[in-house]
Amino acid sequence: MPRLLTLLILVSLKCSSQPYYTRIRANVGAEIAGLAPQFAVMAEAITAYKPRSFAGIQAGLGWLERSGFKSPSLSAAGTYNFLLNPYRRKSCYPHPGNKSIEAYLECGLGAFFIDPYDKNLNTVAKVKHRFATPVALAGARFHFVSPKWIYVLKLRLTPAILKSRFDPVAGVCVGLGWR
Repeated sequence: MPRLLTLLILVSLKCSSQPYYTRIRANVGAEIAGLAPQFAVMAEAITAYKPRSFAGIQAGLGWLERSGFKSPSLSAAGTYNFLLNPYRRKSCYPHPGNKSIEAYLECGLGAFFIDPYDKNLNTVAKVKHRFATPVALAGARFHFVSPKWIYVLKLRLTPAILKSRFDPVAGVCVGLGWR
């Protein structure tokens, strides 16, 4: 996974982009592993715009089911994103159109929350798990900009700060954003 992430970042540096990134207000999508232990439906709001960076606040609601343990999950994160492929063309060339790929380095902190007790009636022993697991976030974020929508792809490494039985290590998130 780290080799693939490095390759995607290096390839994205050659992609065309606008002088400043396309401002995105929010996006909704689905996340597999990553911040959520298994699967989550997520929403993200974008704030704190700078010329080549922005901050994002993300929340998700999901479900965890592993080895007989079942629980709803809630995830939340705050991230900061840096533009990796700034505008690199000479000034005599026209600006690229709306169809472009923008790549970002994403970093931040987050946590996922699960019900610490397994209420599955089929199991005799109740096994206690950690209620909240804080995680660090690092990865690549890609925006595929079309005239109407912004398609978001996130590839993340999510090492847990405090170990838990359901630590996610890496994940992928896809979403649909708007301006």
